[in-house]
Parts: sequence; structure tokens; C-alpha cells
Amino acid sequence: MITPPVGAVLNVVCGVARIRMDDAIKGVMPFMVAQLIVLLLLILFPALVTVPAAWFH
Repeated sequence: MITPPVGAVLNVVCGVARIRMDDAIKGVMPFMVAQLIVLLLLILFPALVTVPAAWFH
């Protein structure tokens, strides 16, 4: 909901706070990079998810 190009929540936040979209995207970008790094780690090393899940089985 915050990622461009859709970014419905990001658009609403910019309207309420009366800030430019560019400024809001700059603030969100570090979190997006962190999410992409975690996603890549989970894709490359699926055992990070499957091994702890097996502990509860």
C-alpha cells in the first residue's frame, strides 16, 4: 500500500501532511530496501522459513 506506483496510503499521507510525494518516497525508501533484502534472503535460503516451521510440527 505504500510502494509506488500504486501507493494509495502514501498518497493519502502526502495529502494529509501536505508534503510532496518525492519527500515521502525518500523517507520510505530505506524500509523498502530492507524489505527487499529480507525477501531475497528468504528466496535464496528457504530453510530460514522451513526449518523453524518444522519445529512446531
